Amino acid sequence: MSVVPMKLLTIAGPLDRFDDVVRTCVIDQEFHPENALQLMRGVGGLRPLELENPYAALLRRSIEVADEAGIPLDYAPFDPTASLEEMAGYFDSLADQASALHKKQEELEHQLDEARSMVDQLQNLRGLDVKLDELWGLDHARFRYGYLPRETYDGFRDALDAEEDLFFVPTTVGRRRVYGVYFTTKESHHKVDSLMNSLHFTRIHLEEPPHGTVDAATAELNARTADIRKAVEAVGTELQELRDQEKEHILSSYSCLRYHSTCCELRQYACRSRNTFYLTGWVPAAAVREVEGKLAQFPELSCVADAADDVEHAKPPTKLKNSFLGRVFQPFLEMYGLPAYNEKDPSLFMALTYCLFFGIMFGDLGQGLCLALIGFVLAKWKHMWLGGIITCCGLSGALFGCVYGSVFGFEELIPGFKIMEETTFAGMGTVSNVLLLLVMSICLGVFMLLLVMVVNILNGVRQRNFEKILFGPNGAAGILFYGGLIFAAVATAAFGVNLFVPAYVLPVLILPLVLMLLREPLSRLLSGDPDWRHFSVGEVLGTGFFELFETLLSYLTNTLSFMRVGAYAITHVGLMLVVHMLADLAGGVGGPVGILILVLGNIFVMGFEGLLVGIQVLRLEFYELFGRFYDDGGVPFVPKKIDYAARING
Repeated sequence: MSVVPMKLLTIAGPLDRFDDVVRTCVIDQEFHPENALQLMRGVGGLRPLELENPYAALLRRSIEVADEAGIPLDYAPFDPTASLEEMAGYFDSLADQASALHKKQEELEHQLDEARSMVDQLQNLRGLDVKLDELWGLDHARFRYGYLPRETYDGFRDALDAEEDLFFVPTTVGRRRVYGVYFTTKESHHKVDSLMNSLHFTRIHLEEPPHGTVDAATAELNARTADIRKAVEAVGTELQELRDQEKEHILSSYSCLRYHSTCCELRQYACRSRNTFYLTGWVPAAAVREVEGKLAQFPELSCVADAADDVEHAKPPTKLKNSFLGRVFQPFLEMYGLPAYNEKDPSLFMALTYCLFFGIMFGDLGQGLCLALIGFVLAKWKHMWLGGIITCCGLSGALFGCVYGSVFGFEELIPGFKIMEETTFAGMGTVSNVLLLLVMSICLGVFMLLLVMVVNILNGVRQRNFEKILFGPNGAAGILFYGGLIFAAVATAAFGVNLFVPAYVLPVLILPLVLMLLREPLSRLLSGDPDWRHFSVGEVLGTGFFELFETLLSYLTNTLSFMRVGAYAITHVGLMLVVHMLADLAGGVGGPVGILILVLGNIFVMGFEGLLVGIQVLRLEFYELFGRFYDDGGVPFVPKKIDYAARING
């Protein structure tokens, strides 16, 4: 609901105490570091600190070791006095153990793959009722094992049988391949091999020739496969035991390295003179006393706290202090941008107006409660930030469903403002509720635009920006022109009082336009800028007229844009009328088909229109409202607090 006030702390002390001060007073504290050399650029003799980080390389290695061991990064208690040499030696020893086990596991898995492959190949030799040792031990003949494409075998089968130097024995005939062996003489094997190659014979080489019959060799290989699999599982068990045994030590070493590395990284923000370091950072005003209490442990330090308004060369970071609703809608706000330090936080404003617009556009008690339930489930069990927003919007839709008297499209169950009916006013006759709703939407838009202009003026006061306060299209001049024009139009149209006369037009309409046209030199004059006269009249008038035309056009378009609030409420009722009409045509709402149509229709309308309304409301917030008062551009407040579970970039 507000931006937390900040103070800039400047810490100076002996150079050799820098690391101690950082560990005690900066790390894991409410301290957002700034570049001290840039802030103190008017002080002579300053230079950056040495940026060497001796922990960075070993930190990366510790993360690699944790990843290889399948250990998620997390904090574990550590001894801050542990030396780099001890930790490097530990990781070397651990890496050697793990590497040896991994190498053994890879060798066993390779043997397992070879054994499985040989078993698969031997299945295609089951047609041979001979001992395999005899085939591989032939002295005067040559033996080849492989496969032919099925179409080649079918086409050249007779030619193979007629070849005198070749004896081909098919062992497995498949749909696409024919496995087999062929025999040839020692003298003719070159010619026969060339012939078989021309027939696309693919030879299969068994690295280790099997023994005995095919069945016996297969049984032997299966037994060997089982033994190797057990050995692989045993190595895997050793690796898991090593992980479990060393997990705490790995995380402890990682945490120690992460801590010291982060401390070293703070050197990039500090600067030094000959024997003194200087460190600056933003601290929430409420936490300054706590940080100063920690700094008191070092009597040789000096510390100066400056208010944010007194700092010229640094932009204070933004830390939001929000209510529950503001926190729920903060992700939407961050899509547009964080508020600057010296402007109001619009989180709560956005939450209230978003729920208001959504409720008016999606007013149904039953569908709203269902939407709220869905959002609650997403937020509670799926931990989705969007779930909280859906819950609030669903409750708002349910509230306005009571206003409209609509429950799952049934408008006769509870009383309310029926959009498709008419309302009778004394002295005015009967007015269509559709027209009334559209007019009320425009009135809502006028009120919201005037409200955000007031907020813009308040931001201008905080920022000491006279253009925002007085002369801008969203300042006092803009409010006077826009409000005066609306008031005169309503008085003329509704009450017959013509205010478009010179006595009203000149001070209320013409004067604000002139002030907006000359807003740049006038704001410079009020701010005390001695160069306020140094401007080109032609440039001011030329660009000013175009900007003035754009401003007038934006008043009109932004006002009419709020008609969509009423239009979507009418659309919602129209869609539900169609659903009920289809249910009636299918046998009535009491029949099974009618009930099914009602259920599916409500689900469709709730999902389809809920999505469209959510997008349209976000558009109203960002374009019609935020553009008139919200500058964003805030720098997030990021204290140096170590998240040990977070990955390190780079």
